[in-house]
Amino acid sequence: MAACGEIFYMDDKKTVVVTGGASGIGEATAHRFARAGWQVVIGDINEARGEKVATQIGEAGGACVYVKLDVRAADAVQEFAETVYLQCDRVDALVNSGGILQNAVRTIDLDMDEFDQIFAVNVRGTMLVNQVFGRHMIAAGAGSIVNMCSLTTFRASPQPAYAPGKAAIKSMTETLAAELGPKGVRVNAVAPGYVLTPAMQARIDEGKRDPGAVIERTAMGRFVRASEVAEVIYFLCSEGASAVTGTTIPVDCGWLVSTAYGAYASQIEDAT
Repeated sequence: MAACGEIFYMDDKKTVVVTGGASGIGEATAHRFARAGWQVVIGDINEARGEKVATQIGEAGGACVYVKLDVRAADAVQEFAETVYLQCDRVDALVNSGGILQNAVRTIDLDMDEFDQIFAVNVRGTMLVNQVFGRHMIAAGAGSIVNMCSLTTFRASPQPAYAPGKAAIKSMTETLAAELGPKGVRVNAVAPGYVLTPAMQARIDEGKRDPGAVIERTAMGRFVRASEVAEVIYFLCSEGASAVTGTTIPVDCGWLVSTAYGAYASQIEDAT
């Protein structure tokens, strides 16, 4: 492995950049790509966690570095990309997993400072990263981008900042797919259901999420695992998805279909 300052680069390996890679789905995604032999660059605002994940991947035999990133700031995103491309000839895949959650609140009671913060990270941050790395991928004539949507992309939710933001990311994904496709760049998104990440567990522990209600409303009767979302993300960046672009794939243990079906379930006999 050739060392290049704080970043590594190997010509025979593919490179993936994972924003929000210090925890949750982003962390699981970083591990998934590393196990497949990709070299991984984690961008995250949490230095301690980012460095820990990079170290864990390295100890497991993978190639991973952490670079601090605040997706809210255009200058920071540009500097992050310059750091990566200064020492890596190409980025084969970009996974935008950086984001923050929101607890339930009625729209008329929403604190607009919270709205601005969520949009700054989830929507504007995703756009900034897509713009900067998208330009480089256009120049290279190849690349794959995966954005992070949510079940709230498709259903109403008492999260009046988070949900509209995730709907915006679906639209962003489709627009980018149309614009970048002729340049050889694919753009897709995943829409995770209720994933038992540390952030979700913290909300359960605080009494802000009801795990029983979540499980009851899924077809498979359980939470999604972060590793399962990572598998779909990896697929979308692989040659196996070479004809897939502009799509948003739910990874939700059947929550979307179960909640719709449940409106009529009392009218039929249980098939079991």
